[in-house]
Amino acid sequence: MRLVEREQVLGQLTVLIAAAVDGRGQVVLVSGPGAGGKTALVHALDEPARAAGALVFAATCSRDERGLPGGVLSQLATAMAGGAAAGLGAVAHSGADTAERARNSPHLVRDAGEALLDLARTRPVVLVVDDVEHADPLSLHTLFYLVRRVGGARIAVVLTASDHPGRGSALALAELTRMPWYTGVRLAPLSRRGVARLVSDALDPATASRCAPFYHAVTGGNPVLVKALVQDHLAARLDHPDHDVVVGEAFRQAVLACLRRWGPDLLHVVRAIAVLGENPGPEVLGRLPGVPLAVEAVTALDHAGLLDDGRFRHPAVRAAVLDDLPAAERTRLHRAAAELLFAEGLPSADIAAHLVAAGSADAPWAVSVLRDAAEGALAEQHLDRAADCLKLARTAIGGEDPTAAAGLTAALAAVQWRTSPSVVARLLPALRRAAREGHLTARDTRALLRYQLWQGDTAGAEETLRALEETAARAVRPAGAPAMTEHRVLLDWVRAAHPTVAAAVLPGDRGAAPARDHREEVTAYAEWVLRSRWAPDSAPELAVHALLALGACGMVARARQWCDALREEVGPGQASAWKAVFADARAHLALMEGDLATAERLARLALTALAPHDWGPAIASPLAALVLSAAWQGKHDDACAHLRRSVPLAARDTASWAVYLRARGHAHLAAGRPDAAFADFDECGALAVDRDLDLPALLPWRTDLAQALVRLRHPERAGELALAQLDRPGADVPRVRGASLRLLAAATGAKPRLAVLREAVVLLQDSGDQVELALALAALSTTHDELGETGAAEVIAKRAVHVAEACGAGALCRRHLLPQLDPAPAGDGGTEPATGGDEEPDDLATLSSAERRVAVLAALGCSNREIGRRLYITISTVEQHLTRVYRKLKVRRRADLPTGLLPDSENLWMGSLPFQLGAEAGRR
Repeated sequence: MRLVEREQVLGQLTVLIAAAVDGRGQVVLVSGPGAGGKTALVHALDEPARAAGALVFAATCSRDERGLPGGVLSQLATAMAGGAAAGLGAVAHSGADTAERARNSPHLVRDAGEALLDLARTRPVVLVVDDVEHADPLSLHTLFYLVRRVGGARIAVVLTASDHPGRGSALALAELTRMPWYTGVRLAPLSRRGVARLVSDALDPATASRCAPFYHAVTGGNPVLVKALVQDHLAARLDHPDHDVVVGEAFRQAVLACLRRWGPDLLHVVRAIAVLGENPGPEVLGRLPGVPLAVEAVTALDHAGLLDDGRFRHPAVRAAVLDDLPAAERTRLHRAAAELLFAEGLPSADIAAHLVAAGSADAPWAVSVLRDAAEGALAEQHLDRAADCLKLARTAIGGEDPTAAAGLTAALAAVQWRTSPSVVARLLPALRRAAREGHLTARDTRALLRYQLWQGDTAGAEETLRALEETAARAVRPAGAPAMTEHRVLLDWVRAAHPTVAAAVLPGDRGAAPARDHREEVTAYAEWVLRSRWAPDSAPELAVHALLALGACGMVARARQWCDALREEVGPGQASAWKAVFADARAHLALMEGDLATAERLARLALTALAPHDWGPAIASPLAALVLSAAWQGKHDDACAHLRRSVPLAARDTASWAVYLRARGHAHLAAGRPDAAFADFDECGALAVDRDLDLPALLPWRTDLAQALVRLRHPERAGELALAQLDRPGADVPRVRGASLRLLAAATGAKPRLAVLREAVVLLQDSGDQVELALALAALSTTHDELGETGAAEVIAKRAVHVAEACGAGALCRRHLLPQLDPAPAGDGGTEPATGGDEEPDDLATLSSAERRVAVLAALGCSNREIGRRLYITISTVEQHLTRVYRKLKVRRRADLPTGLLPDSENLWMGSLPFQLGAEAGRR
């Protein structure tokens, strides 16, 4: 590439050489930042100097050859002939390899200098010495002998030196400024326009114009680095033609080549900056051992384009420096940096980063700094950083303080559980041993119990739970004390999620609290747990238990709001376990609302956020949600594929196993295998009863079993099970009661079935369970058809399919409809959500509330007399309302009434059941 923004300097040097040719000797020092183009500039002098009739002799100094006596003189002598060559050669081989010996050999210096002066008497001479700061002492003394005498000679001495030549060389070069024939020239970095001109030799104008601003920002105008970026661009363009800006291997190598050429002082400084990062200024940097002249070095590196105000211009520069840093030197620098930052009072996080990088925490203050940094990282959701700090602190403390070591191990387990629960298994032996020896706090012991249960370590969990119970029994605290309350929350979760462990340790204790307590108490308790979720030993499992308790009390929407808030507060950090557990809980809440697409999406998210080995036995829960959502959506192949996934045997001891059996039963039922479904539902029920988990809002196994019996043509037994479910605690939840009534209706005649199904529809509309609502509407439609009320049957069937397809249960709903009632039979490919035709028309907004109530009942197939009786109005009034409704909605008969009327029908009727619900009816 050509010289850019150096033309004026080159012209100035050419004029000076012309003056030397005329007998007015010149000494020129070209300085500037490292790799700033000084060498290219002096090489460009060769042609004009020779054109002026001068002899040109050049030498390049090297740091590696500084100990070679007369090395520069030898390079000059190689191109000379006659006496000058002999004189310089004799000096070069004299053996004066140190500055002291050079000063003690004045005759050698004089002979060499006079030989050059004699040569200049015959013909003009231009001596070019590049990087003169690295010249050997003998050659440097000879050059200075010469430059003091060139005033009347036909000699031009052109030297180059960097901005950071070293203290000794800087003092020597400063002597030149006192000479009248001296001229100093400093090269500045290239401007942005200069960079564009430089790269235009290799790139097309448009690309050069686009890349130049970035190249200038990355290199600070350093020509060597700019050329390296051009090489990276040309290399990358072969594979990626659209890439303009590339920082690659050529740039990396150029950075390292510059640093090695500039010498150890700058290399030490730049390595220290790379290790320290953004923390120190040059003053602090200079207090690191082995980092001399930091202020001057930082300034030189700024000028050279590697730094900008003491910071790396591009991460690739720092990466190149760190990759080239030997491991031992890196460790030394990190340890020194940690000690320096601690002495300077910088934040614990900055100090801990260097301790972790060094892998050493020997200082007496190191463990406390690491613990403090871990807490800060945890608060900012930097879990990997927190774990690294705790690992090093745990290693550093060793066995000196067992209690402190146990606390660090517990803290490490809490952090690692959030990202990869399976990793915590390695810490369980140490935690269990610490618990036995009394070194764990009660809070950490409760966490240990959670880890053991998650891993399926039943024996260890029973031992830990007994220890917690013994500690709670000995504690002299009021029942409402925080520690006792936390213990109660944990026990409630163990009873609900791990009943076999609870039964082994807590014989005769109460089972699932929501099945027994008053709903108001359970709701208040669950809300309290959720509000306290970020306690120091906060655990998502406990929050999930509270969410499901709200769902069991019929507050699914409230539980959904809480769950969404919890998921949002977890944020985008690294807490994979928390994300997975809350996604699983949200999937089950979506199933309670009949939102199958959301349930499937969140169940997949839960299984993606955590690997199967991290889920352990708990994987049964998200798999159950995924299987159930697929089965209800008619995705039979997907459901079968999910069922083929492995579930650990330890899952059979958890409450999730009953949930998994229920989901598998529905997959069998949807695939046309009612016998297999009956077996799974029956086993699910046996587990629910045996483990005190018999809560219809969470495990409605009786109505599940009833559905299998209906498919097996035993509707009378199905009715008995539905009655039994209605008699269970918590069965008054609208979603549970509505589903129970739907199955109960299957055991009755068509006429009484209408009242039961109508009540079921109203209850299910209130509950928000769209799947059950669709099935209840389908059953109501079929009943109307059996009674010969075809118009009502068609209207309600249309609404049933609309609701079902909106929630993804179209295939499930169609299996419960008579073929002649299906408004749009689906093909074998499943269903798509209905759009357009069934949406509520704007005309509905014109109906008064009274007209709408009448229209809803008419759309559901009620006669004018039935409508009047239920709304306490005369038949004549009913007829008048219907006349206005038909006119406003532009329809002629009841069958044409839009199905958009149905969602707003709340509490229009509450028909009584044609059965007496006995306390023991149908109970297993």
